[in-house]
Amino acid sequence: MGDNGDEDRLWRGSARSSRDEERRRRLLDAALEIYGTTGYAGASVGSVCRLAHVSSRSFYELYSDQSELLAHLYRMLNDEVLSGFADASVNVAEPLFKTVRTLVAGALATTLEDERKVRVLEVESVGVSDSLEQERRSAYRAFAAAIDSAFNALQRSGRIESVPGGLSSLILVGGITEALVQRVQTPAALRTDTARFIDDVTEVIVRLIGQVRS
Repeated sequence: MGDNGDEDRLWRGSARSSRDEERRRRLLDAALEIYGTTGYAGASVGSVCRLAHVSSRSFYELYSDQSELLAHLYRMLNDEVLSGFADASVNVAEPLFKTVRTLVAGALATTLEDERKVRVLEVESVGVSDSLEQERRSAYRAFAAAIDSAFNALQRSGRIESVPGGLSSLILVGGITEALVQRVQTPAALRTDTARFIDDVTEVIVRLIGQVRS
């Protein structure tokens, strides 16, 4: 796809940094739609650019190829998940199940609200490149570390007696990931509702830390 005259007119006189930031945003939005629905393997730079209304020349000014765009999208979505977990407001006076459920709901909110994000994070990004695989491993470890911190906080508050080891948190991340993938690959009519799914994940975690639902 060649230069887009409408695009050039749109950005004439704008600061280069603002123009590039807007183009990135549009490319990321387009990538989420295409990679999260029809898939990364069948996509092309042209299809992403057409949906984003960005010229291919502009694309290559911002990204070396589609894998770099996918990696950028992956990092952005992963940050959303970690931020949702970190921002979850927890009242230590509440029953343990409710406390853990708040954390689970915060961590899963962004992906449960938009299943395209699950597909990009846990399906379409798998095996694309060695560098992205390293990022995925790092992301799993970061989420496991966040869970460890939450467990430690629960222990300090006297809510639980002991803290599972780091391996337990890493296994928990893997299990939740697979549960999300299975959910989006199940026809909507056959899925449990979102609230029940969050309850089920919470129940697993509460049992893991040696407690019963209150």
